[in-house]
Amino acid sequence: MSITDSSTTLDTDWSEQSIVQFTSGVLTNEAACVTEVESKLKRGTLGASTTPTDAQVKNWLVRAKEELAEVKDYSFNRKFAQASLSAGDYRVSLPPDYNGKLYLIRDTTNDRPISVFAEAYFDKKYPDPSAESQGEPYEATIKNMELWLAPPANGTTVIEIEYDRSGAPTTATSFDWLPELERFRGCDFAVGMSFESLHSYAEADRYLKRFYDGLRKSIRADGRRKWSRMVSCVDVFQHHRMMGNQVYRTR
Repeated sequence: MSITDSSTTLDTDWSEQSIVQFTSGVLTNEAACVTEVESKLKRGTLGASTTPTDAQVKNWLVRAKEELAEVKDYSFNRKFAQASLSAGDYRVSLPPDYNGKLYLIRDTTNDRPISVFAEAYFDKKYPDPSAESQGEPYEATIKNMELWLAPPANGTTVIEIEYDRSGAPTTATSFDWLPELERFRGCDFAVGMSFESLHSYAEADRYLKRFYDGLRKSIRADGRRKWSRMVSCVDVFQHHRMMGNQVYRTR
């Protein structure tokens, strides 16, 4: 018996929705962050033939964003994206910077939310989603980096997802979704990695410690903000009125 891997690639085209950008401040973009790193290294302008190279520093800045996004749980880590489905579509690839947490799926064409269920429940109810009659998708599940919907779309349907980003560079030079303090922390990480490439391990440890100490402080601050956002419990009647405000009125 032999197993043949699929030769096709699932590649859904997602369009990012606009977000509120943080004040640019001093570190407005990737180039400004590289300049900040250069000022700490005191080795002049970095280029393709220097140690480290400017490309290496840019890679470390990307990794710093990913390190921040991995452990932090701040509200501005959320991201919105939309994709258009064609008739018969029930499998779509998630955005490449999806980080394993999905807050909301919405059918913007029919103006209603799509319920997200555990994979085991979805598979039990829909062993073969393609066998379902096409209609408006109203249930979904996440399978690795795929979003499965049921029933399959019955025409052009636009879905919007709200998800947790990984920090991976869909736009490599973008830092505007991070507060400036986090950008400075990213520069500290890149400086630490730069000193490590120069075998200056004491200086490298100093800047990497500064980065991780700042990260721990930031996580504690996130916890305080999360606690302050918590609201009192609502009774079942309030819950019903809130959930039915638009859903039942527009159907």
